[in-house]
Amino acid sequence: MFVKKYANGLTLTVERNAALRSVTAGIMVGTGSAYETAETNGISHFIEHMQFKGTATRSADDIVNAFDAAGASFNAFTGKEYTCFYFKSIDEKISECFEVLSDLFLHSAYDKTELDRERKVILEEINMSLDEPDGVCYDVLCKTAYGDGSLGMEILGTKDNVKRFGKSDILSYKASHYLPSDTVVAFVGNITEDDAVALIEKYLGELTAAEYKAPPVLAPQKFNGGYGTFIKDFEQSELSIAFPAPTFGDEKAPVLSVLDCIFGTGMGSRLFRRLREKMGLVYSVYTSSWLGRSNGAFSVCANVNVENIEKSVKAIREETDKLINDGVTADEVEKAKTQLKVNALFGKENPMNYMLAVMRRRLLLDEEYDLDAVIARIERVTPSAVNELAREVLSKRAAIAYAGKQPPRDIDKIYYER
Repeated sequence: MFVKKYANGLTLTVERNAALRSVTAGIMVGTGSAYETAETNGISHFIEHMQFKGTATRSADDIVNAFDAAGASFNAFTGKEYTCFYFKSIDEKISECFEVLSDLFLHSAYDKTELDRERKVILEEINMSLDEPDGVCYDVLCKTAYGDGSLGMEILGTKDNVKRFGKSDILSYKASHYLPSDTVVAFVGNITEDDAVALIEKYLGELTAAEYKAPPVLAPQKFNGGYGTFIKDFEQSELSIAFPAPTFGDEKAPVLSVLDCIFGTGMGSRLFRRLREKMGLVYSVYTSSWLGRSNGAFSVCANVNVENIEKSVKAIREETDKLINDGVTADEVEKAKTQLKVNALFGKENPMNYMLAVMRRRLLLDEEYDLDAVIARIERVTPSAVNELAREVLSKRAAIAYAGKQPPRDIDKIYYER
C-alpha cells in the first residue's frame, strides 16, 4: 500500500489492483456527532447533505449529471466519529469523477434556497427514522449509555437545530473540524500511485497547501448504563442490551471480535441457536460491536414481538450468564477465528469495504490497514483471553433500550431478576 502524508497532516493512501477496471475513491473526515455540542448536534449530517447541493461553478443537478455521465455510483454518510464522501467509477473516468468529488468537498456554496430546501428533506428523514424500531432503539441505547455526552446524541440531530442551521453555522463548524490533519483520501483499484498523487495535487491543491491545525480531541465518555424506552405501536419491537467495551485501538479488540462471532454473529451463534432455532421467539437476534477512538460498546440486539419479550430477555440473560460462568470452548474459538479471517480476506475483494477499512484505521489510529497483520492478531486470540474479556465486559452494568409496544414489565427488571 502506498501512503503519502503531507506537511499539514493530510494523508493519501493508494491500493493499486491492476486486475480491476474500476477505481473506488473516497474522502473521510474525522468528525461526526461525537464532536458536536447540544447547540451543533446534527450539523455534521447537515453538512454532508449540503455538500451535494451546489458549488461555485456547479448546481446540484450538475453534480448528479456529472457522476451519471461517467456511469459512476456516489454517496456519502455520517457516523459518530467520521464523515465520508465517495464514488466508484471505471478507471478511464477517474479524473472527471475525482474533480467533481473535490469540487463538492471544497467549494460547496450553501445557497440559502438550497439550505431551506434540504432542511425540509432532513426533517422528513428524522420523521421517517421514528418509524424504524431498530434505529429508534439504537438512539435510545446511546442516550441511555452516554446521557448528555456527545456519544449520546443522535447523528441526525434535533429538529430545532436543523430548522436553525445556516451558512455561517456550517462555515464555522467546518473551519474547526474539516481539517487536513484529520482527513484521509483513498483510492482502491486500477490507478497508479503517481496518478493518484497527481489528482490530489491538481484538484485538492488548496487542501494540501493549507496550514497545519491540530484536530479536536475526543475524550473518553462515561458509560452510565440504565434503562430507556420509546413506546410506539410498532408491529415488532426492538431490544438492545449494551456493555462498555474496548476501543478501536485496544489490543483486546480482536478478542472482542471473536467473542462477538461466538455469541451472536450468524446462524451458528449461541444466541441465534437458542432464541430462534430452539425457542422460536425471534426472527433476528445478533451481537454488535462499536469501537471508536475513545469509547467502545458491545451490544445484544433482538427484533421480537412484544408477546415474546419476557421469554426473550430471560433467554438472553441465561446465555449471558452461561458465557460468563462457563466460558467458550476451544472449538468455538477456532471456528470464530476462521470466520473472521475469511471475512477479512473476502473484504479485500470488495473495493468499497476495503477502502473504508483502510481509511478508518488510518483516520482513527494513523496506522496502515495491513491484512496480514489483521489475520495475525486474530490468530493470537486464545480461549482464555475470550473468557477473560467476556467476564470483564458482560459483568458490567448494562445500558438497556427498548422500542415498541408497551411491554408487560420493565425490561431491565426482567433482565436483572433472579
